[in-house]
Amino acid sequence: MIPGYCARVFTLVFVCIALLSGCASAPQPLPPGFVIERDVKPVESASPEIMRIFEAGLNKEYLLGPGDVVEILAPSLPEIAGEQTVSPDGSMTLYPSGELKVAGKTRTEVETVIRESLRHYFETPAFTLRIKSFENNLVHVLGRVSIPGTVKFRGKPNLLEALSRAGVFSSAGPARPPSSCAIIRGKDQMLWVSLDEMLRGASSGRNLELAGNDIIYIPEADEANVYVFGEVNKPGAFDVGSVKTLLNAIAQAGGPTENAITDSVMLVRNRGADAGEPIKISLDSFVEKTDFSKNIVLAKNDIIFVPRKGIAGLNYYLRMINPFTQLLLTGYTLSRI
Repeated sequence: MIPGYCARVFTLVFVCIALLSGCASAPQPLPPGFVIERDVKPVESASPEIMRIFEAGLNKEYLLGPGDVVEILAPSLPEIAGEQTVSPDGSMTLYPSGELKVAGKTRTEVETVIRESLRHYFETPAFTLRIKSFENNLVHVLGRVSIPGTVKFRGKPNLLEALSRAGVFSSAGPARPPSSCAIIRGKDQMLWVSLDEMLRGASSGRNLELAGNDIIYIPEADEANVYVFGEVNKPGAFDVGSVKTLLNAIAQAGGPTENAITDSVMLVRNRGADAGEPIKISLDSFVEKTDFSKNIVLAKNDIIFVPRKGIAGLNYYLRMINPFTQLLLTGYTLSRI
């Protein structure tokens, strides 16, 4: 059977099981060390060391994406010269090469792609590529802000400018500026930043450089969310009152992808210095055995992480996430094992 089809079938079955489990079985309490508390401690902001690691994972060069306009300068090859706009699917069409995938690549990498494609038609293709319009230098600001939405940058994105342009610190903004925010990058990175410390200029706070398509999320003071990351179809933050249990949270996140390790899902709860060991949960037991003993009741700021296949250092990964209170760095860290 086709792997992608198998994954879709698994996801469909999983979501159905999640819906049925809400009626068929009461969610189980947490094991020792994961007792639900009425007043859950706030998530601790990242340390300066963690923030440096977060910034070190940035690609310092601009990555092309849909809508970007590039120009090929080729005086000796006028047939390839001219402007190109990257299509919504991340490609551009170049005569005589045809369709070339360029999204997610730097200008130099795109030059290499074009040069390799032209070598089938020209012995020594000479040209220069330049970016005329940067349309993907974007950061998304959501939550408790005056102007939620997308912020477009001319230069390198940074946290302070994104928050300022979203109205966090304006007179029309919240009565009191929020004390912290989360930065979500891709499927496997999340960082909590202290805005109080950043504005005071403290050594533990800094105006972080951001990557294109980073999400800045500022929760309401009384908001209670859980966070689902990794190999799910719709990672993000979910209201704990709506999802209630681990199984429902993963279902709300669209279920596992075909690259998910479904028998090694991790639940991590922030307790500062008293953080317990992550709980390892098998989604396969839900689907195959209808065993809901690990369908755990969630609490504010819980993190659910679904790892991806092909991680050679899974044991290392499990050790690394043991405080897991500030940052999911699997993509950055595991590539350096």
